[in-house]
Amino acid sequence: MAGRKPPTDGLTTRHVIYLVVMHMIGAMILDGGINFGLATAMYKNGSKAVKLWPLPQTLAGDAAVTIIIQQALTWILDRRAVGGDLKKGLVAPLKMPKNAHPIIRWFVGLEHISADVPKNTLANKVAHLFRFHGPRIAVLILATFILYWPITIGILSGLKIHGVGKDYSGLGGDFNLWPLPEIFKGVYGFAVGLTTPFVSYIALIYEGETVTEETNSDLTELSTSAGKDIELQETAASNGV
Repeated sequence: MAGRKPPTDGLTTRHVIYLVVMHMIGAMILDGGINFGLATAMYKNGSKAVKLWPLPQTLAGDAAVTIIIQQALTWILDRRAVGGDLKKGLVAPLKMPKNAHPIIRWFVGLEHISADVPKNTLANKVAHLFRFHGPRIAVLILATFILYWPITIGILSGLKIHGVGKDYSGLGGDFNLWPLPEIFKGVYGFAVGLTTPFVSYIALIYEGETVTEETNSDLTELSTSAGKDIELQETAASNGV
């Protein structure tokens, strides 16, 4: 907890820079690079035609799977990254805005912060984590899919109609021409990375509310302990009199 800052009531300039530079631009470049590398391994010098729809080499399916994997990893890893930055004091956590939208409140999960986490078995701990993170990851994936996938398929369909990337050799794929599949997957991963600041923002609020409750709990415990000490002292003084 060394170096951790107290929660703030709203976004500061430092928060905006942190979210835009590190968790938007940085995440987009990282996601784009990783996806470009994966596409190179998957499609370059392959013996199977890369097409829009038919399996096994389908860009439509690739686009859907990319959203599932990338957003699940983003939810898990980005929250851990934010937690690490908060411990270093790189940025302060946030308090829940008073006028926060119900969607923000649901993603933060305030009702789960105060809930007692079962600690008797590892299975109960894992079940609790799945109950909390599972629905939120699923909704994030679904929202991203609705936002990105149809537009992507429309663009790819237009490219296919105009023969962009078509392989006129023996394979006859829709997008076998290097490096079109690699560029597509890289740009696609880059674009999906645009959603990362939302996860970071949720993590900042979650951490801020957690810290607040832990602090209040500690203060309550300290106050109770101090009250008991005073009572003991008064009792001892009365007995002495």
